[in-house]
Amino acid sequence: MTDKKCELPYILIADDDSSGARAAAKAAFQIARVQDLTIQGLYVADESLTLDTYASYRAELPLLLESDDYGREPKSRAELMLWFENQGTLALDWLQAKGKEAGVPVTTELLAGGVSELVLRNAAKARLLAIGRRGHGHKDDSDSLGHNFRKIAHHVNLPMLVGGKERPSLHRLLLAYHGQAHANDALTWAEKLQRDLSAEVMVLAIREDTDSSHGAVSLKEIENRLSHSNLTADRFLTGQGRPSNEIAAAAVANDVDLIIMGRYRHSAVVEWLVGSTVDRLLRATSLPVLIA
Repeated sequence: MTDKKCELPYILIADDDSSGARAAAKAAFQIARVQDLTIQGLYVADESLTLDTYASYRAELPLLLESDDYGREPKSRAELMLWFENQGTLALDWLQAKGKEAGVPVTTELLAGGVSELVLRNAAKARLLAIGRRGHGHKDDSDSLGHNFRKIAHHVNLPMLVGGKERPSLHRLLLAYHGQAHANDALTWAEKLQRDLSAEVMVLAIREDTDSSHGAVSLKEIENRLSHSNLTADRFLTGQGRPSNEIAAAAVANDVDLIIMGRYRHSAVVEWLVGSTVDRLLRATSLPVLIA
């Protein structure tokens, strides 16, 4: 299943039909509508699940397995791949339907191969990548981040909208801002979303317990930088301690719909394997997170 790709600026939605991917998609549609962007939906039929005898493929086919037609075991790898392609068709049909509801143009593509490689290749020219943080197999494990998600996040070089618990609208945003140079992209996104969505924005400035290190920015300097930006902070919050804990707590206390943050000390690559701030936050909160 392939639609002709549109050359207009777009958001790529990597759709595996998990609840997190759907939450990311719904937030992406809101952003696309107010920023005049199109949506490109991508479903990748994961070939690794058809090649590994011990792979738990059934957990990844919830739409199909609701039907009695799929109660048996597949007769071949080719048939199993067809099952994944059928699942992908249903998932992409859902994206098309949501696009019509939102009034946002949607093109879709169904590919077979390695998930992370194909998502990264198709995201190369996107403005934003919308993706879930775990697949169907770990949907109930809040401490787990999906294998494919981790590989994609480790190499992606564009902003990511990571889905979590679905929010009906993006009205209250929390910008976690530490004031260092690579936080400016997060600030820019907060400015745009405040303007385009008429959203309320709260800014959380955090001083880590270990912020005696080189490059730390004082709270006063953070306030000064914000005062020279185009962002109007509806509330200015401060915290001290581990950033992931402070951000998650502030998000709950203020009932926000989306967390916006920079990459914390990492310019092009997020250090997912060493317990980074982003990694810990995605485990600590079920809210959608925009990582700029």
